[in-house]
Amino acid sequence: MNDTLPDNPSLLSGERPWPISRAELTASLRRCSSDTSLALSAMQEQDIPGRRPGVGRVRGLRAEATGTQGVQVFDLVVKEPQGPTRAGTADSGLREVSVYTSLAELLPVRTPPLLAYHPGGDWLVMDLMPTGRAAEEWRTTDYLLAIDQLVALHDRFWGLGEDLTVYPWLLRPLDAELNLHVSAVESGAFKIADIQNRNRFRKDKELQGIIKRIITHFDSVTGPLQAAPTTLLHGDYWPGNIHVFPDGSLSVYDWESAAIGPGVLDLAHFILNSRWYFDPLPIPSTELTAHYRGRMDLANGHRWSDGDWQTLWDCALLWTFAADWVDLLAAIPDTLLDERGPQLEDLLFEPVRAAAARQLPQDGQ
Repeated sequence: MNDTLPDNPSLLSGERPWPISRAELTASLRRCSSDTSLALSAMQEQDIPGRRPGVGRVRGLRAEATGTQGVQVFDLVVKEPQGPTRAGTADSGLREVSVYTSLAELLPVRTPPLLAYHPGGDWLVMDLMPTGRAAEEWRTTDYLLAIDQLVALHDRFWGLGEDLTVYPWLLRPLDAELNLHVSAVESGAFKIADIQNRNRFRKDKELQGIIKRIITHFDSVTGPLQAAPTTLLHGDYWPGNIHVFPDGSLSVYDWESAAIGPGVLDLAHFILNSRWYFDPLPIPSTELTAHYRGRMDLANGHRWSDGDWQTLWDCALLWTFAADWVDLLAAIPDTLLDERGPQLEDLLFEPVRAAAARQLPQDGQ
């Protein structure tokens, strides 16, 4: 550990300064420990076990402090959100801070304790969670419990979309920000068409035609989703944002994309991302979908006919493809896109073709 603290406002100077001041960190540690005599004596940056690469800066910090109860050691996570923010929407950091400060007590899912934060969301300090089961090692029970937690979240706020608008920092992708998403899809389609070096995806005229049909007939995609009951969405729910404790319980973090919308969007994101990173899963994705539908029925009596669910799932898939993947596919290096081509065909492209055939009018209609 460092024996002394620098006198400047940041804990550490140099190329990687810490965003929180010594006074702010001391105050937060005194508050969480109920020891008002605590004084920081040392700290050092440390690795976060299982940390995945992502947008923004996330670092581990071990702080040592001395008080009436002796020396105490605190393992912390310091996060500086830097996610992309579309014009007209709240900053991703402000959204995450707001979830922890305004909604955490209402959530039926466990979240990491928030120790300190910048009011504008520039940074957050949370407890470092103990080592748990890595996402790559999830078992069937972990996936099913994650779906149970998702159902609990959606059920708690089921049909309360209008009420949730009192939180202006929540995203509303199918409502207030719909035009922003359409513009983003159009931009992604332009980037793909403009790339000279054609790989597996960029040579696929059928898929590029589907993107154009999605843009032309966006109402056909959004209509069934807008007609579905709205709830609170995590927005980025997948094993990479869920901590499995040694006892098998879960904690959900990274609420930067929290939104209002139909629950099927969270479910589609969970399944697509799980398969993209961890295929083959220990449980078929069809069983995860069936588990969600069954648990929602038990929770609040909401049932979908198979036909209604197929339409809703198709539209969720087309929306996710357009809103989350088109820009990504335009930026993925050709070598990686070609290497993962067979998986993309199975996971995304073939289901998107089938969904488009069922839900989108053909050209000229």
